[in-house]
Amino acid sequence: MFNFTFGLIWLAFSIPVFLITIGFFGGESNGIAAITLLLFVIIGFYLMIKGLKQIIKDLKTKRYGMECYGIIGDIKETGAYKNHRPEYKAIVHFVNPETHQIEKLEEIIGFDYDKYSLDSYVKCKYYQGDINIEEQIYGYIVPEAIKEYLEPLRMNSGDSGILVSDDREYVIIDGVRYRREY
Repeated sequence: MFNFTFGLIWLAFSIPVFLITIGFFGGESNGIAAITLLLFVIIGFYLMIKGLKQIIKDLKTKRYGMECYGIIGDIKETGAYKNHRPEYKAIVHFVNPETHQIEKLEEIIGFDYDKYSLDSYVKCKYYQGDINIEEQIYGYIVPEAIKEYLEPLRMNSGDSGILVSDDREYVIIDGVRYRREY
């Protein structure tokens, strides 16, 4: 949504200045300035289209997405700011409802860093490579079969000194690697 809004505001300022510069209102045209301002208009359209694509993708996920569960692995800044406040994205580790494998996707959560806690369980919707976080939930709500996949991932975040491999075959505790035995 940020890119779409920013692109609209960018175009609201750059298009009138561009039209004035090319002499659209009866003035004299300035070629180099017109080319420079044309680049600003192109950037505005690019940002607006990129934001519109993300909005459509999120709406499709909301409507057609399959329910799944995940864990908030990390929260990072996106690089976008609004009123000097950074925008954040959550790194979500979740069990893909189609393949039943652990996957990791990013979802923009807005400007509130504390909206979701690290290592917290979340209920999500997944559709064609996109995920929407619906709500933060308690662990007892997550089905046990899914919790078995997600629980080892909870140890990876933070400074616990414990890391679990992606294939869940190895665990590293304080630098010592241990293999899982069956």
